[in-house]
Amino acid sequence: MKKTYFRYRYLLFPLSALLCFMACSKEQEVLKPYETFTAVAKTETTKRLIEGTGMIAKVFSDTAYKVVDGLQATEVRYLTTAGLSMKLFVFEIDLTGPGISIEASTPNNAPAFGRQPMTIQATYEDQEGHKVWGGVNGDFFDGVSGTPRGILYKEGVPIRTLFPDIYTTFFGVLKNGKAVAGDKAVYESVKDDLEEAIGARAPLVKDGILVPQTDVTIEPRTCIGVSEDGNTVYLMVADGRNFYYSNGMNYETQGKFMKALGAYNAVNNDGGGSSTFFVRNTPAFTEGRFVLRNWPTDNGGQERAVANGLLIISKTQ
Repeated sequence: MKKTYFRYRYLLFPLSALLCFMACSKEQEVLKPYETFTAVAKTETTKRLIEGTGMIAKVFSDTAYKVVDGLQATEVRYLTTAGLSMKLFVFEIDLTGPGISIEASTPNNAPAFGRQPMTIQATYEDQEGHKVWGGVNGDFFDGVSGTPRGILYKEGVPIRTLFPDIYTTFFGVLKNGKAVAGDKAVYESVKDDLEEAIGARAPLVKDGILVPQTDVTIEPRTCIGVSEDGNTVYLMVADGRNFYYSNGMNYETQGKFMKALGAYNAVNNDGGGSSTFFVRNTPAFTEGRFVLRNWPTDNGGQERAVANGLLIISKTQ
């Protein structure tokens, strides 16, 4: 009996392997080696991004809402063609709209340097006839003093006019209400006509052409784009540093997205934990009226105190 037992046991091994192979082969016939996606947009903004970049594989959520006349916001969660999760926030501002403008903000609305969260900076400029509806963070800055790296203009007054290196750029609104973005050469041509302005860094799009990039680092990002006629401004924030939620962008991807939105010129602003995208949730001047929509990574979802930013304003008489 013992000898027979071992004989049958040895026969069971190849039989089991054969049955497993047949079952596994049958299962492999059913399973697909990969899943294909089709990106379907619900909003016009996301449609432009899908068609203009070729970098969105699947859209998970896509929402657009009018914040106020002349200001539309879009929030989209998607899967990149590289298989990474992303969450993106976009303001589209029509500067030809009655009373709509963009202004540079500073801590306490003072012509001085320091640091303060953007939703707090907004409260110092928010008043009847000059209502803040949303905003994003601005320039890179010294972490101790809050001194911005680039230029700063408020209400036509030049507070800082330094271009520290060849990588410095800027965004500004001219006295005629049109927007402009570019390098030092562009600044020199318009500096006497600037009403509001903040510094920026890497150029992303120049005269409708993507600027070649060497830095491929993926981070949370904030950037600004301007249409060719200077009448439309695109403010974009990409969350990052969270694999399952949103990974971030590099400069090249930012440029492609800015161009797809409609930017003829675009520049990169401070990112990382500084990236901030907020909107007003009520016309009233109540506490908590400014709501943070993105997720600032360095502070676990809390705003970082920054040097300056851009506020979208509606002015009424």
